[in-house]
Amino acid sequence: MDQPWMSPRFREIYLETVLPGGLILFAILHDCMRGLTFPKPLRVLSRRIYSPFRNFLTLEDVMDPAVKVELRGLATTKARVLSGLAFFMSASWLSCLAYAIFLKDINYSIRSFITLITWGYIASITTIKPPTSPPYIYIFFASYHVLVSTLEFGIDALDSRVGVNLLLLDTTRMIIPIIFIWVGGMFPLQPVRFATNIARPDDVPSVALSCPEDDVTLWSWSTFSFVEPIFCLSQRRTLNDEDVWSLSPFFRHDNIFNKCLEYRDAHPTHSLLRFLLVSNSLDLILDVTLELWSTIVGFVPPYALKEILSALSNDSPNTKHTTYIWAIITFLAHLSFAQVDLFKRWHSRRCYERTRGQLFCSLHHKSLRRQDMGGHAGQAGDERKSADLGKIVNLMQGDSYAVAQRFWDFSDFFTSPIRLMIALVFLYQVLGWSALSGVVVILVAYALNFPLAKYNISITRSSWKAKDARMGVVNELLQNIRFLKFYGWENHWASKAQRSRDAELQWRIKENIVDTAISFIWTWIPSATALTSFLCYTLIAGERLTVSKAFTSIALFSQLQEPMTALPGQFFAMLHAYVSMQRIEEFLDEREVPEWASSLTGSTPAGSDGEFGISNATFEWPSPSGTLDGFKLGPINIVFPKGKLTLVSGPTGSGKSALLSALLGEMHCIEGQVFINKMNHRIAYCGQTPWLEHATIRDNIVFGCAYGFDENRYQTVIDACALLRDFEVLDAADLTEIGERGITLSGGQRARVALARAMYSEAEYILLDDPLSAVDMHTAQHIVSKCLKGDLVRGRTVILITHHISLCLPMSSYLVELSHGEVLHQGTIEELQQFGLLQNVIAREDEPPIQVQDPQTPDNEADGDGVDVRVSKKLGSGKLVDAESRAEGRVSWRTYITYIRATGFFSWFLTVVLMLLIRFINIGNQVFLARWGEAYSGEERSLVIHHLILTLPPYPWTSLPSPDIDVKPWLMIYLYISVTGAFAVLFYIALGYYASLQASRSLFISLLRRLTRAPARFFDITPIGRILNRFTTDMNTIDGALQDSARKCLSGTLNFVASFTVILIVIPTFAPFAIFIAWLYIRLAPPYIRTSRDLRRLESVSLSPAFAGYDELLRGISHIRAFGMENRYQNGFYAKVDKFQSFDHVYWLVNGWLRWRYNCLGSVVVFSATMFALWKGVTNGSTAIVIVQAGIFAEASRQLVKVAAQLELDFNSVERIVEYLDVPQEAPAIVEKYRPPAYWPSSVGGLEIENLSVQYAPHLPPVLRNISFAVKPSEKIGIVGRTGSGKSTLALSLLRMIEASSGRIIIDGIDIAKLGLEVLRTSITIISQDVSLFSGTIRSNLDPLDEHSTRECIEVMERCHLTKLLKHTSMAHQDTLLDMPITQGSLSAGERQLVAIARAILRRTNIIIMDEATSQIDSQLDDQIQRTIREELSGAIVLTIAHRLKTIMDYDRVLVLGDGEILEFGKPKALLETPNGAFRDMCRRSSDWALLADLVDGE
Repeated sequence: MDQPWMSPRFREIYLETVLPGGLILFAILHDCMRGLTFPKPLRVLSRRIYSPFRNFLTLEDVMDPAVKVELRGLATTKARVLSGLAFFMSASWLSCLAYAIFLKDINYSIRSFITLITWGYIASITTIKPPTSPPYIYIFFASYHVLVSTLEFGIDALDSRVGVNLLLLDTTRMIIPIIFIWVGGMFPLQPVRFATNIARPDDVPSVALSCPEDDVTLWSWSTFSFVEPIFCLSQRRTLNDEDVWSLSPFFRHDNIFNKCLEYRDAHPTHSLLRFLLVSNSLDLILDVTLELWSTIVGFVPPYALKEILSALSNDSPNTKHTTYIWAIITFLAHLSFAQVDLFKRWHSRRCYERTRGQLFCSLHHKSLRRQDMGGHAGQAGDERKSADLGKIVNLMQGDSYAVAQRFWDFSDFFTSPIRLMIALVFLYQVLGWSALSGVVVILVAYALNFPLAKYNISITRSSWKAKDARMGVVNELLQNIRFLKFYGWENHWASKAQRSRDAELQWRIKENIVDTAISFIWTWIPSATALTSFLCYTLIAGERLTVSKAFTSIALFSQLQEPMTALPGQFFAMLHAYVSMQRIEEFLDEREVPEWASSLTGSTPAGSDGEFGISNATFEWPSPSGTLDGFKLGPINIVFPKGKLTLVSGPTGSGKSALLSALLGEMHCIEGQVFINKMNHRIAYCGQTPWLEHATIRDNIVFGCAYGFDENRYQTVIDACALLRDFEVLDAADLTEIGERGITLSGGQRARVALARAMYSEAEYILLDDPLSAVDMHTAQHIVSKCLKGDLVRGRTVILITHHISLCLPMSSYLVELSHGEVLHQGTIEELQQFGLLQNVIAREDEPPIQVQDPQTPDNEADGDGVDVRVSKKLGSGKLVDAESRAEGRVSWRTYITYIRATGFFSWFLTVVLMLLIRFINIGNQVFLARWGEAYSGEERSLVIHHLILTLPPYPWTSLPSPDIDVKPWLMIYLYISVTGAFAVLFYIALGYYASLQASRSLFISLLRRLTRAPARFFDITPIGRILNRFTTDMNTIDGALQDSARKCLSGTLNFVASFTVILIVIPTFAPFAIFIAWLYIRLAPPYIRTSRDLRRLESVSLSPAFAGYDELLRGISHIRAFGMENRYQNGFYAKVDKFQSFDHVYWLVNGWLRWRYNCLGSVVVFSATMFALWKGVTNGSTAIVIVQAGIFAEASRQLVKVAAQLELDFNSVERIVEYLDVPQEAPAIVEKYRPPAYWPSSVGGLEIENLSVQYAPHLPPVLRNISFAVKPSEKIGIVGRTGSGKSTLALSLLRMIEASSGRIIIDGIDIAKLGLEVLRTSITIISQDVSLFSGTIRSNLDPLDEHSTRECIEVMERCHLTKLLKHTSMAHQDTLLDMPITQGSLSAGERQLVAIARAILRRTNIIIMDEATSQIDSQLDDQIQRTIREELSGAIVLTIAHRLKTIMDYDRVLVLGDGEILEFGKPKALLETPNGAFRDMCRRSSDWALLADLVDGE
């Protein structure tokens, strides 16, 4: 016992007297100070000092005031047991004191007296004030008492002079404190049970219960045993949503973000980063503190290895005792790592979850407040252009994770340098100044690393921009996939998306090259430092490299490897997070709407005095850079009469919609003021382009109204909005689910549902943006008579944009006419009439009404290019979108094979070969070092070397001279081994990046192509957010984590087998114990794997809804703000993120459960292997190898199941992508043997339909039934029929959007079923009411394939009156109007329709399908456009789906459909003259009957 701390005097004075006395003195001071009241300055100072150590969320923040707090009982049985045990220990030490006094042993008397006082104080305090939570100080004291008693027991047991009686006394001293510790740990951590739904140990896991970590005892918390109920459930069946605990109130996002908002209000100048640091200060401090323990105590095992090997090299009598003592110390150190790691990971994980949640909520909250930049089209490459959906999704699922990850790994950045310094000091003690040569190598590595790091940051910035651009293109492709299929452009857009992906991967290649260089440097640094240090130590210093020094040095170099490898990675990650933080803060700094325009701020404009209007104000659309450009509105000075109807009119592009946007605060006010109060849902808004939620029709109409669903009011509203007949046609009536972008409904139906939402609301002010343009005149008259006068609008201020002036005039009191963004005329109806201005306005703008002859609720004639309503949902259920499917059980082999095929089979073959080579080199390196160290003393060959090379050719060192004589050959062999290992590692790293890149490229292309070729029906029933989740979260996993997980799993398997084999070769008798330990590892794995797999899949599925609504939010943000529904959407976001976070949170709890047990088992493995090696008496080298390999075995065993489970979880992303690789596919784009002539279809070719039947699915009834008709060349055909008659289905059949069940469609002599879809669709043009525009220029929208000259494009724009309407002025990068940047929201609805018409005319196809192509254009411009269409399309076949019968009365023939059959087909005049004819009946019931008859008679 040559160690000073093992001497009896040291133990008696310091370990057994001074330290216990200090502990109890601290406890007494702590208890006394808690009862004292200090002066206010001291209390303030104390709060400031201790504020970082307080939890950001307190019990007061999370407790529901309505819930009665359940107090713990004070006089509990456990408290009495603690008191009894303490009294017993006091009595025991009192007897020891008496015995020591009797023996006159002063030291023992002092020790007994102090211990007596200590236990007496504990007994008294626990009796007077029974604890309600664990008495940590007393438990710590008892633990220290047990530790000292254990040490005494061990020393006494090794001392042959000590008798049994003393050993029994030592045992007794341990047992009672152990019982005390156990009972103390049974107290709950929380002093109060603050919620009634916290799960108890005997509760079956349920979403109705909060996570049990809020009501656990110290011991269940220290072992995470509180999660075991979920293992029991997962053993019985697959876990579902309702089987997982909900989040703790301390993790719920509403609580977290409300504290964030409070902090911002209190400290408006503090940055987001400062807030994140302040809010997580306690977790960060604990994280660093606990990591420091692992850092410092982590050097105990290598020091113990040095002492063990040094002791074995001496033949002293105490050798065995010393080695066993150090083995036990190592064992205790490893156990402490397990416990510390559990607590550290929980606190760092909480920090991560809170940080990520705060970023998520901040981004969503900002999206609700930021100015809608949809009307601004930035220049290509604009650094500060407004964030689109793709960028916001990347901010959510990329940048937020990158920033949060730095908080998770916060401590590593600070402890790595400490670990580095300790290792270097330790190495200096072992190798002397030779260790400094290793420091030189490290400094050289850092010098090489700096330029690489700098370059890496610039690459990262560019890579994120490329990822944003790729997501933008993919998002536009998916959002507009139906339109792109109409025009046959989906492959072109898919190629564009693929090019953007290639550009992103080019940056990844550069990043991988840099990362390969950096990883190689830091992976080989331990070997290089070892080589350099050994060279200096042996060759220059001439010292002996003994087994003890060699393996201790190797252990220390391994300790060096982690911080050296981690520091650059942490530095880069910190810089990457800095870039991500900049991107997030850039988004959070984007311009916001005024405070009065958002209900989140709860303010009203100053000086409004209850008025509603605009005072001397000028508005412009803002750009992201803060400059103002584009259309200007104003100066405007209007006060709208309260409780009255105001009409707003003006030509297309005059600023009518902009006026409503200005009123809502969506346009930037340059000067002047807006008077409006949006608080308490006083505003309702119906936009020109209807925006509807992905919900049922009823939910859209009610829209979170304060008084909920009122049956009487609801029925009145749907009758007034002419929706009754539509509900009769829809199988589920108003419970029909509306798909994304309102895909279930036609254009007119969407407009009337949006109108019904505005009218149903409790709003005082109603803003309506031309809702009458989407309906026929009869329906318009019904809406005006029922909706705009009567009880629904009594006392409400209504502003109506319309061209139906004379129709609305009787119930109007005020009129505003706009022109070029300015008010041309305004005033009351009487004033305008008095000055003779009213008739001029009506003459310019009005669409004249016809007297309503039939007062019944009109038929709905509006039927757009959406899915036919009859079949757009499951019959009788109204359900359109199914719940996202979730795989069960193990990941299929097909998924693994798909990924391996994507990376390349040869890549994996080389990976396995390199792994085997690296393992062989590592083991050979250890064997060589063992032989080198033993060669100094001339020991016999160690068993391990003997057995390893028994059947091999002569090994390299057989004929080497003794290293005492010539060490150079030994150094050269070590150099060869190191260099070979270095190149193997280099190739291994590079191959990994290459394989990952191949998989990323291959799977992305496969996914993109399969989805591009999927039928339109797939996109109707699959939310875009769900698809985007594959392109973001799942693709990010494949890009980054998956390859690493797969290689770690394979590496762990090889490490496990190799280390197990080496240990068994050296110590065959260890086999039974090793097998038993391995069985324990495997025994713990299945419940974890099953549970974690289910949780990860649930998380993946729940992640889609959390972000799927983002597109809907961004498209409808002006509507949401108008209705004052921001809080509703923010709360909905909280609920969605809470749900997905609950699965993630519980996953990491079960991960901690397994990790703690595996860490403890690993400690047992290392301890038992060491004890076996010492017991068997193998050589020093063999003992060193066994200890090293035992550590590798324990780590491999621990990592293997965890990494295997993580691998399966990561492969869930591949599984979800493979699921979409199986989606149904459309017919080929091109069929080579059926390519039509270039002129097809010619102007002399007709259209023939023979016995055509169409059904949307095999189990659904036909929508078209054996229809047959023929269209002559250049003929104009009108198609009419009631909703559900099959009009839209016929149009979709011509484009083969829906394949015919039977029959044929022949165009210009060719059966279109034989043609490729791209050939067919590029030969037919459809112009619909809903127009799709893409981010780019007008030219890229008119001619995306670049098939036409600039002159042709400009001419067609002039013919469509776009040049004078858009008023383009030449500027930088915009030489012509074609170069003008546009987006989906940068043009008015009428302007968008003009662009669509120009696009159709430019295509010059000989078959045109029109569907209300001019519904949003004023009547004067409409007449001009109709003339242009007749002239330009005179030689083409035109099929018009008629919403307004008067638009087709001059057509050649009219096709009347009813219930999927042809009712009539003939000339309009002949059909009108047919008695009881369907067309005649339809016209007679129309409000335009007189006009229709006159039109036909006038032919």
